[in-house]
Amino acid sequence: MLAHQTSSFDSRLSDQLQRALALCAVHLPDAAQHVRAFLAHFADPGASIGFKTIPPAARALYDAVVAERGEQAGACFLLAAVLTGVRDSLTSDLMARLPERVRAHQLRQFARIANHDEAFLPFCRLYSDVFLKEFGLATLRLYAGASSVIDPRSGMGRSMLWKGGLLQLPGRALLFARAGGFKPYFEIHVNRLYQDEFDEEGRNECYRCCAELYDLHPETLGMIAGSWFYDPMVEIISPHLAYLRTVPEAGGARAMFVSHDEQAVKNATATSEKRRALQAAGQYRPASWSLLWPRRAQIAWARRNKDKND
Repeated sequence: MLAHQTSSFDSRLSDQLQRALALCAVHLPDAAQHVRAFLAHFADPGASIGFKTIPPAARALYDAVVAERGEQAGACFLLAAVLTGVRDSLTSDLMARLPERVRAHQLRQFARIANHDEAFLPFCRLYSDVFLKEFGLATLRLYAGASSVIDPRSGMGRSMLWKGGLLQLPGRALLFARAGGFKPYFEIHVNRLYQDEFDEEGRNECYRCCAELYDLHPETLGMIAGSWFYDPMVEIISPHLAYLRTVPEAGGARAMFVSHDEQAVKNATATSEKRRALQAAGQYRPASWSLLWPRRAQIAWARRNKDKND
């Protein structure tokens, strides 16, 4: 089944990879070998190394390319790394061990990434959020989960206990104690290059993917996420987004206030004239919130909310 699904885009991936390597070769002799060395530094990420962590040796190699050949060469180099990562991941042991549901989503993302060409180069900066998510998917540092990508090596800091004030501290401490601690957790993130499934069903499918991934990651304590849209105020201001918090909470998750900050304001007002107007009038103060969904509760939710095709 895997071979059948990959055959439709394998040729396109090979063509795009050769083009990317040719772009690299203009600036960088032995481009393929440099890309292979770069990827080798990510081969064993460790149990708690999230997708945004760049191994120092990989950073040094990239910095050397940029220093010697310029930013454009560095961008071409990273494009080639993404495409090579997909090619390697297709036949990897980890890909074969993914739950069938997650593997199907991963293949769809690989097919999408296989289309990346020179138009993707502006995103190819080592610490760009877009690049890190595409590279994470390509190398299986991130799993594809319909509406979101899933980081299997995340966690929360103990400072989360205090962010709700003293009155909330005992409840938060109990929540983490019952979940099993502060790490590791699956953490879900929105990938702005792929939002075709960012709706209620796509979000539910992401939760089902997490529930099935616990067998592959038995040490994982649950799922976490962070965003302005977990704020209960959003249900009043933008009721069409209420499901982002209410569905997990109905399944045993808990939303927790984190802070009022500029990033929350920026994200909450980016796509909504109504939220911008309310924020400007002082009637809405966007805030960052976190969501924690303990493993047992999320698995139970998934069993009750199977996809119609399951």
